[in-house]
Amino acid sequence: EDYSDLMDVKVTLDMEIVAYRKLLQAEEVRLNLTPSPKSGRVRSALSFNEGDAPSRKRQRVMEESFTTETNSHVSIEEVSIEHDYVGITNMTDKDQSMKGWTISKVTGNETLEYKFPAKAVLGPAQTLKVYSASAGATHNPPLSLVFKKLDAWATTTDLEIQLKNNEGEVVSTYKAKAETTTEYLDEGDQRACSVM
Repeated sequence: EDYSDLMDVKVTLDMEIVAYRKLLQAEEVRLNLTPSPKSGRVRSALSFNEGDAPSRKRQRVMEESFTTETNSHVSIEEVSIEHDYVGITNMTDKDQSMKGWTISKVTGNETLEYKFPAKAVLGPAQTLKVYSASAGATHNPPLSLVFKKLDAWATTTDLEIQLKNNEGEVVSTYKAKAETTTEYLDEGDQRACSVM
């Protein structure tokens, strides 16, 4: 049970690191410091002894990959699994009306869609956050919105989020996938009994 709790915390932290890395990359692009990668991969591992064989070590490996595609000056720039929100940023120096824009969580054949309020305006270089209903956030337009029909942004190992403009065109997409595997380690393996 302790192992399971520890893995849950670790997975959450790893996903948060991915989100912050993505935010940092977006800022680097906005400031023209480096080109933005379109995808990334994070590998993390936790090693532990098997209960019935103390000399045998196992390592649980969590690999997360994400891709982003954007063809607009307004895009998904941040996904926080821990705080359960998606950040949308206006990367220009002009106001952007969000009237008619939507953000959706796509899971298999099911799509949950949030339509931005008609009076919502995203200012220059501003980021608005769309929280899930379970995040405990307060609906405080224009920069803090609550998607009441959505329990959580990340509920499965596959996550797809789409941002559509007022013409219904997908202008930004965020996709993430997490996979967990177990590897057996040799007795002399240096990775044994360590949290990476």
